[in-house]
Amino acid sequence: MTIGRAQASLADFELTKARNFLSEADTLVMNVRSLFLNSNGFATAARLKDIQGRLADEIQAVERLIAAGKPGLRN
Repeated sequence: MTIGRAQASLADFELTKARNFLSEADTLVMNVRSLFLNSNGFATAARLKDIQGRLADEIQAVERLIAAGKPGLRN
């Protein structure tokens, strides 16, 4: 394996770890948000929804980076 391929594999691994971390954070925020909705904490639930939207944006950005690094998927 060449150095470039090793670095690309490492970058893919790190991006995959980042995506998984963001997905876990998204799930946690969703669960906490549901607790606030159930307890009439609507302002906090709205803020958590905003955070959830930002997490979704970050997940999509990381997924685009992962896809861009795979041969045959580049535009």
